[in-house]
Amino acid sequence: MPSRLPRLLAATGLAVCMLALATACSGQSAGDKSAAPPAAVPGSTAKFGDGPAPDATVTPVATATSTKPAVLLADGRWPGFIAKVAGETVSMDLVEFLTGDAAAAAWQKKYPDSEQDSPDNDYFIINDNKKLRTLPLSQTIKVEVVGATGPGTEETIAVSEVEQHFGNLLKGTLFWFTVKQGEVTKIEQQFLP
Repeated sequence: MPSRLPRLLAATGLAVCMLALATACSGQSAGDKSAAPPAAVPGSTAKFGDGPAPDATVTPVATATSTKPAVLLADGRWPGFIAKVAGETVSMDLVEFLTGDAAAAAWQKKYPDSEQDSPDNDYFIINDNKKLRTLPLSQTIKVEVVGATGPGTEETIAVSEVEQHFGNLLKGTLFWFTVKQGEVTKIEQQFLP
């Protein structure tokens, strides 16, 4: 009759390993990094496994207590209208600014009975969604506007001066918003003939 001792030892060893692993995992909370093994000492030869795992391997889950606002626009340049500048934020109405063949195709789709094949001045603005996006302004924000003598004479003004500078014309003035890491770093007026 074969001995059950090897199977019994294997099962006992597995149970001890599982218990040790469970104890080690429960002894350190997710936010407690003080129990992590120290990183390799400068000048020593580091080996795989020295020090704590890099933070990049952990994928955080968003919670209701998160203080960082969601990113409303990806990095890039976005056309839109300014609805309001308030302190450290700007509320903008995102639009589509089309030129050339794209403008002509959109024009023909919107106005199929028009005698014109394309919009005047070769641009077409589509604003089918009136949703406003309130974005934080970078501390180094720059606002470039078309100078008094027309395009090619751009001026830089403070973001706090935008509403006063444009007055009643602000709602109909198109701008480009440069977004980096969720913040508006630059606002540029689009010249429209």
